[in-house]
Amino acid sequence: MWQFLGTVLVVFSLFSPTRAQTGNFEARLAEQLGLCTNKRTVGNDYTYPCSQCNLQFVSLSPGEQPDQLFLMEARSPDNCGSGGCTGTVYRKRGQSYIAITNFFGYFDRAIARSGNATPDIVYVHNESMRHDFTGDGAKDMAVIKVKYRWNAQRQNFEVADILAIEASGRKVDARAYREQLLQEYRQGSPWVY
Repeated sequence: MWQFLGTVLVVFSLFSPTRAQTGNFEARLAEQLGLCTNKRTVGNDYTYPCSQCNLQFVSLSPGEQPDQLFLMEARSPDNCGSGGCTGTVYRKRGQSYIAITNFFGYFDRAIARSGNATPDIVYVHNESMRHDFTGDGAKDMAVIKVKYRWNAQRQNFEVADILAIEASGRKVDARAYREQLLQEYRQGSPWVY
């Protein structure tokens, strides 16, 4: 079901009138990051217009300016594919930004933490046939909802928990697979680069 909803969301966001407007904060920031363009000029004919992107900006820097640490996801043909869109966590350095972490999937939500701690990020990922979640002996396509937590020492987001799994159109008890998946994804998540 999540996969269907994710697909509908991407299709809707790509072909519907967009929420992003040229000139607003998100569009200016997305253009500065090279995710889209607010003007067509020679040399960027293949960059998608910001006015036609669905931009998702999530500040991850509570108590500071919103663009000190943030997630930006630009839903457009340049940044999305059949399994989701690329969302990138950026940190401000001087007047520019550096990419910290890339996620591939569908941004779901940020979860506030106490004090000024960096919020957790929840992403929905489509997993190709790697595990038998249905117990029928065959590996299943699955939709997995993963929570990521900021590691201040490493200055990066890491897999924190498996929140939900859906395979063959039905919910799977995530508790039965949590430890195995956490161990696997912490060694090398297929959706974080």
